[in-house]
Formats: sequence, C-alpha cells, structure tokens
Amino acid sequence: MRRAPLFWSVLVLAVAVAFAHAWSLGWTCDDAYISFRYAKNFVDGNGLVFNLDPTEAPVEGYTNFTWTMWLAVGIALGFTGDLLETWSILWGALLHAATVFLLGFAAWRSSRGTAFVPIAAPAYAASYAAASLAPAGLETALFTFLGVAMWLLAIERRCGKKLWLLGFLGAFAAMTRPDGALFVAAAGAMVLLDAMSAKSPRIVLAYAIPIVGCVVPYVLWRHAYYGYWVPNTFFAKSGGDPHVEQGWNYVVDYFVCYGFALVPAAALLVALPLRRKGLFAAVDPWSGPRAGIATALFVLPYVAFVAWVGGDFMFGRFLVPVTPLVLIALDLWLQKSRPFCVAAMGMATMGMLFRNDPPYLLDYAGAVSDNRAISVVEVQPGMPLTEYARIAGHEMKRLFDGLEVRLGVAGGHANFAYRAEVPVAVECAAGLTDAYIAHMPVPPRGKVGHERPWPLYPDYLLKRKLHFMLEGSYATGGICDQYRALAFPLPGLPDALAMPVRIVTWDSKLMAELRRRQPRLLGSDFEGALDLYIAQMSTKTKEQVAKDFEDFRRFYFDHSEDAARRAAFE
Repeated sequence: MRRAPLFWSVLVLAVAVAFAHAWSLGWTCDDAYISFRYAKNFVDGNGLVFNLDPTEAPVEGYTNFTWTMWLAVGIALGFTGDLLETWSILWGALLHAATVFLLGFAAWRSSRGTAFVPIAAPAYAASYAAASLAPAGLETALFTFLGVAMWLLAIERRCGKKLWLLGFLGAFAAMTRPDGALFVAAAGAMVLLDAMSAKSPRIVLAYAIPIVGCVVPYVLWRHAYYGYWVPNTFFAKSGGDPHVEQGWNYVVDYFVCYGFALVPAAALLVALPLRRKGLFAAVDPWSGPRAGIATALFVLPYVAFVAWVGGDFMFGRFLVPVTPLVLIALDLWLQKSRPFCVAAMGMATMGMLFRNDPPYLLDYAGAVSDNRAISVVEVQPGMPLTEYARIAGHEMKRLFDGLEVRLGVAGGHANFAYRAEVPVAVECAAGLTDAYIAHMPVPPRGKVGHERPWPLYPDYLLKRKLHFMLEGSYATGGICDQYRALAFPLPGLPDALAMPVRIVTWDSKLMAELRRRQPRLLGSDFEGALDLYIAQMSTKTKEQVAKDFEDFRRFYFDHSEDAARRAAFE
C-alpha cells in the first residue's frame, strides 16, 4: 500500500474521532461561567466586568481575554443564555480536532512525506483528559492549538511571512492565557538562534513586532482599566507563592495516569536534542537536533512552571497544552521504521485510551479532581448535576428578576451567577473576581484556587451587603444561624431537591417579594421568631439580650426598616 493514502486516511479518521470524542463529552466547567458573565456584560454595554456595582472598581477575574472575546462574538451572533454553552463546546471540539490535524501534519513534514501512519495524532485523539477539557467552556483547546501551531512554525521558519505569523500567534497565545508567555519565549529562543546564525537582526524584528504591537497596547489598556499589570487571578491563586510539592504531585500523577504513552514519549523527547547533524539545516529543518531543541524549549519550562505554581484543581488541565508536544517525540524518532511506527501508534493510542486514573479524582473536596465526572453525577435517576444546576439557575433568575439581589458564590456556583443574572456576585472560594479577597494574605496552601474561603472575611460579606450565600457551610456562630436556611423549590422536582441557600442578611422587603413570587419558599419565619424572642425577653439576662441583639442587628435590623422591634431591644 502506498504510504500517503494510508497516512492521510488514518489522520482524517483521527481528526473525526477527536471531534466526536470531544463533542460527546461536552459539558461546561463552572469556572467557564465567569468568562460567560464577563462576555455577556461586555455585549450588553456594561464593560468587561463581572459585577454591575458602581461602587466596585472593575476586576479582571478572567485569564483568557481572547477566549472571552470569542464568547462575546457568540453572544452577539445570538448564542445567548444556555446556547452560549453550545457555542463554547462546538469551538472547543473543533480546536481539539484541529490540534490533532496539526500533529499529523507535523509527522508528515518531519518525515519528508514518507511517514507510514501518524503516531501522536491518534494517541492525542484518544486522550480523555484532552477531549473532556476541550469542550468545557474554557480556553484549553484554543491555547493548546496555539502552542502546537507556534511549535510547528518555530521549527519550520524559513521566510518573513512565517515569522510574522509566528509573532501574531505568540501575541494571541499570550492574550489567551498569561502562561502563553512561555510559548512566546520558547519560539523567541529559536528565532534568536536563527538570527545569530544568519547574523540578521531583522529576523528578530519580524517576530517581535507583531507581539509588541499587540501585547503592549493590551497590557497598557488592562492596567488602565483594572489597575494591575497581572490578572486578579494571579493573586487569587497565590501566583507569587510557589506550591512545588502539590505541583510535583500534579505532574507525576498525570504522567503515571498516561504512563504507557507519555513516559516513553517523554524519554524520547529528552533525547531528541542529542541527535546529530546541523542545527540550522537549510534544506530540512527537521533533521538534526533542531526539532528536539524546539520541543524541549516548549515543553520543559512549561512543565516546570506548572510544578512551581502547584498545578490546578482540575486534573491534567495545565498539562494538556504540552501533551501533544510530548507525544510528537514518537513521530520524530520512529517514523523511519515501519514496524516500529505501526506498533508505536497502537501502543500510544492504547496508552492514552486506557488510563490509570488516580483514586482521588471523584473527591471534589480533594486537591485535584475530575470535574467533568463530578458534574454528571446524577442527583436523581436521569438527572445529572449539570441539568439540576440549569433548572435551579433559571428558577433563581425568575425569582430575582428586577431585584437587587447580591449573591455569595463559591466552588461550583459560578453558573448561578451567570444564569440568575444578579447584579452582584462575590466569589468566595479564592476571590477570583474580587480584588479585596484575592489580595488578602496568603493562607496555608491547599486546593489551588480555593484557598481563601468565606470564614476568612465574614465582615467583608456584610460590607458587600450580600443577601444569600450559596455555600452551605455559611454561619457566624450567633443566634441567627438557626434562621439562615432557605431553599427554592424547583419546577418539576420534589421539595427534597429544592435549591438550598444560606441567608447572609435578612431584607424584609426582599423576602416578602420572594415569598409573593414563590409561596412555597422553604425557610423559617424570622419575623415571627423575632416576635417570640421579644415576648420572652424578660426571662433573659441583659448581657444575653445585648449579645443576641448585636447578631440580630447585623442579620436583620441593619437591612430592614423595623423601628418597633428595634425599640423593644433599645
């Protein structure tokens, strides 16, 4: 059989499988709804902000500017509400499939058109981590595609147009995720080596001008708009505080999970720069150590960075962008031998398909988890958690429509901030969208992105005048804790599945309106309980009444006009 038809048939199949694989796993990570909310507010003309609070300065609670802008394009085209999930899933799957194609194209180019079958392409298409994170509503698939495209151009650079394209891709990567600067530096190192070899500074200029021309105005605008040189999430995730032990475990567990494919590929990757022949081969840039040096520059510093920052709470998310470049080492070494090539394709694909998952992936409270698997757990037969969240979010939007409701959200609650469309939502797990919380002193390191929970700043939640907290553990230790439980009955679901919230402050007018809109609202009659307390006040000590009143004041009197009941205490 001729090599070209077989190679391209396998590659086309791998691309189709990659798209189908990602599409079938389509879901939306809770963090994606942060970008959704920014994009919606932007399209609505409110600016690139998370909250519609005139007293709050804009906060850069996203780290994926270009992806957020692409979500805004989807909204402008009519993909609003839940349809925005479809937009993000579609493009995530398409970009994942495009990355698989780039891997096959690289294999074909590196073999000078003699490759028998692609190796890395079908292996990456089989990866559950890559396929499940691509359609998660985040920028992972876009960032991975940009990294692989930059790597390919950095090796094959042979004309000014490709240098300009490489520069624009670098600018795009840096504005897609801050760690895209590592890819910019890796490609820049290759460009600098070429410039030194050719003794031509114009080579560096052709690469640098698009980056400087795009990134510098963007950074200056960002600083002027948000007030900081780095995104708020840098502070929220303790970006300046290394968490190497957690990060090392994150990297090791990922490579062990896909060990049969990634460990041999990583060993070959390390050996690639040792191949002999000229680094700057004029005819074949893939010969000699050039491809190996470029691959090492793209992969090794990035993996070291992931280990340094502590990885991520989502298993594999920070390592997926360099997984294709680890796997491509198999193509670069084994394409010359037909038997080894076919065997490597089979072993690598099986190695990525049959993974050795760490046992903690379904433990949401742990440091790392498989959030997709958790999100599709059924709350009742036939209803995954994602569907429950959709129903609850729409019911909250109906109840809160036109009301100045302020929510505290944490963990897996950003979808409610997006769907309910409340004007103010405070992220109370790390302060991703709140500058005050994000800049608090670094607590003892724990789950990345969840290290500044609400118990560190209960008074701040009162200052922000929150009405409800979606974090079920919220309490202050006072007498009012017994009145904080509230639940919103959901259409078509039993009361046992009512959406639970905790009341931070009791606004009598707001609660009355909510009960008018939903007579079956599940919660205590606080005013009635307060009347009973007042009737029994003579049986309590003055000190106890004073202590209880302070809690009543913070919970109720500071937020509701009730002179008669206040007078009973005073």
